[in-house]
Amino acid sequence: MNIEVEKVILDKAPHNAQYIAHDIQKQILHIFATKVKKKICTKLGKNKYCILVDESLDESGKEEMAIILRFVDCDGFIREGFFDIVSVVDTNALTLKQDICKVLDHNGILVKNMCGQGYDCANNMRGSWNGLQALFLQDCPYAYYVHRFAHRLQLALNGAAKDVKFQDMRAHGWDDLFMNVVSFCEQHGIDVPDMSSRYMMGTRRSCQQKDFITVEHYYRNDVFNDVIDCMLRELNDRFPEQTVELLILSSALDPRNSFKSFNIGHLCKLAEKFYHADFSPSDLKALEIEFRYFQNDMHRLPCFKDLTTLPQLCQQLVETTLAENYHLLYRLIQLVLTLPVSTATTERSFSCMRIIKNRLRSTIVDEFLADCMILHIEREFVNNIDNEEIIEEFKISEPRKVQF
Repeated sequence: MNIEVEKVILDKAPHNAQYIAHDIQKQILHIFATKVKKKICTKLGKNKYCILVDESLDESGKEEMAIILRFVDCDGFIREGFFDIVSVVDTNALTLKQDICKVLDHNGILVKNMCGQGYDCANNMRGSWNGLQALFLQDCPYAYYVHRFAHRLQLALNGAAKDVKFQDMRAHGWDDLFMNVVSFCEQHGIDVPDMSSRYMMGTRRSCQQKDFITVEHYYRNDVFNDVIDCMLRELNDRFPEQTVELLILSSALDPRNSFKSFNIGHLCKLAEKFYHADFSPSDLKALEIEFRYFQNDMHRLPCFKDLTTLPQLCQQLVETTLAENYHLLYRLIQLVLTLPVSTATTERSFSCMRIIKNRLRSTIVDEFLADCMILHIEREFVNNIDNEEIIEEFKISEPRKVQF
């Protein structure tokens, strides 16, 4: 404890009511943590949000699930911060969903306002049928799952690697690969097998040979093509067509190079197909009109010059009060910005967990861990809390021996 505080406070405090016991400290810490969560919920309001979820083992071997909220606040800034950490009995998708819903409901956050999900690569999270993302999609059809890589990497991987590179390699890449391998073998004195000879399986005994296939057939079809097919399946699983289309249409809002990518047709399709619940038929007609007015203003008004990112555009609309004139466009931008970009925030929260719950503090209870983490990570909110509010909350939480 601070020596100066001890001299002023503890020497004058009654010896039976100094309020320095561990339980008292935990109560005060919990009051701070509750205040921080309320401030986050106030910033969120009724806006749409995205959840980022990941799991990790703590020092005691328990499975911990970190919950991150991403949303656009009333000032047009993206907020992505730690909200809670929950100890889970198992990693079954249904169990995880129930625990997440319990946290959201307890803090008055509506599950129906979820419009995005970001998870790691585990099947219990991203599974298309029984994964966590599929369970939430049953309740929130517009809570789109986006893999944790950045948007542009997703587009590059899916567009270039899957649709062009891999397909082209599968059809025409074998000959080049084979010639490279032969060249490598000749340079290093390695024998090259006769590719036209019969491929012998196992220990080469005749009873183990099922089919008469050549060595080339085996390496080309059973190895080379199988590997490419496996990579394509993985990419299709991580980057489904719906997600890729969502990201491609969203890129029409990119303000770089004087809004070179701006496309009214793509944006109308984005609103109509992916955010149907947020735009009524009359809203869609009004939105197209807004796009045409905005297309004129983007080149005319100086506030839209030299913008390079969508968050900058969102902030400019708020700062110049043009968000009121283009309220439907602003709503669409908010929805797009809510989509998850990465799970770096969840990884940082686990780093914080390992600092707090280390080998010497491995028995720390769940609530105390969550309170410590949110105060450590969300210091911006903590610094704006008035101590008098904490004292008043502490005073009324239960009867005290000394009158404050």
